[in-house]
Amino acid sequence: MINTEPLKSLDLNVRDTLRAKSALLGRPLIGPQSVNIHAIQACDRKCAFCWYFSPLVKNPPKRIMLDYQVLEGVIEDCHEIGVNEINLEGGEIVLYPHAEKAFRKVKELGMLLRAYSHLDFDSKHLRYLCLADRLIVNLSAMNEASYRHVHGKTSGSLANLLKHLDRLLLARRKFGKPEIVLTFIVFQDNYKQLPAFLALAQERCVDAVYVRFFKATQEMAELVFTPQALKELQDMVDQALSAEYTFEHNLENLKNIIVHGHRVNEVVALTHTLAHNDRLLVYDVTKGEKVHCQVGWFYSYIDENGQVLAPCDGVGVCLAGNVNQRRFKDIWFDNDFLHATLREASQGIHACSSKWTECRHCSYVPVNKRLNEKIARLSKQ
Repeated sequence: MINTEPLKSLDLNVRDTLRAKSALLGRPLIGPQSVNIHAIQACDRKCAFCWYFSPLVKNPPKRIMLDYQVLEGVIEDCHEIGVNEINLEGGEIVLYPHAEKAFRKVKELGMLLRAYSHLDFDSKHLRYLCLADRLIVNLSAMNEASYRHVHGKTSGSLANLLKHLDRLLLARRKFGKPEIVLTFIVFQDNYKQLPAFLALAQERCVDAVYVRFFKATQEMAELVFTPQALKELQDMVDQALSAEYTFEHNLENLKNIIVHGHRVNEVVALTHTLAHNDRLLVYDVTKGEKVHCQVGWFYSYIDENGQVLAPCDGVGVCLAGNVNQRRFKDIWFDNDFLHATLREASQGIHACSSKWTECRHCSYVPVNKRLNEKIARLSKQ
């Protein structure tokens, strides 16, 4: 294993170059740029599109969470090996009983902090959510009736969510953070509310908006877009692209998926295994082409069971180890299976392969394009 002591003090640009060199060499020289940690598998919502807690899911997972001492060790390891950013999520992150301690630990060590939340909770949680550098908020309904239908809340309200959103935006104006990102998960029942969502985002002056297709399972097949609804969504996106927004958005990428990636007549159903979620894959963003995926050298994923999965949180074809049994830094630097998987992805994979089928539904396409360009530039130097 390499000497990790100097890594935490390296300039961010130097860290990025080392990650690109790692991809070229096929072995890690530094920790990933970002580590996504699912601290808890629990949520007080039953979002229609959620493959864990949707009312359509017959056997939702039981509540499980990472032991805080284990999580703290992971955060310390990340700092030691030069990780720039920690992403904390669930489920709903405020349900993790040690969420505030975890937030403060990340900031104490000087790393960037992202967190994911639905914001519909008791106001007391805002005091530590404000510590995040970027807060990603799922808001996929624009009135109270659709909020109850889409997000499945038996208590709480859209009004409560928006109240907390406005308080966080006020904190951002005063203190510079957290940046606010709103996500809208589109599916058959809510896509007509997309224009209202974009108008709200503009009115509230949020920092970014990401509109995403939900990732269907076979149990949620009834929520998949009909061809007519998909055409209507495309028209909405076209109209939205003609507007000028003050926030960052991914609408162009969404349009590309609709126009070029959707294969409604080529649905692929996956059986739930360790390597795959129970996905109903209705479009192919790879267009059947060989893809050089570099994501795993820059991002790592730890689930609520402590499993380190690679190359990303969407496709865990490699179970590299478990942080309940081994330190994260050791798993990252000393694991032949992990490194072989990342090399295989770098050298090129096909979504038609049974191993990499889930890559057909990849949400990292824009990120991976930038990473490939960065690595290509370095290889020519």
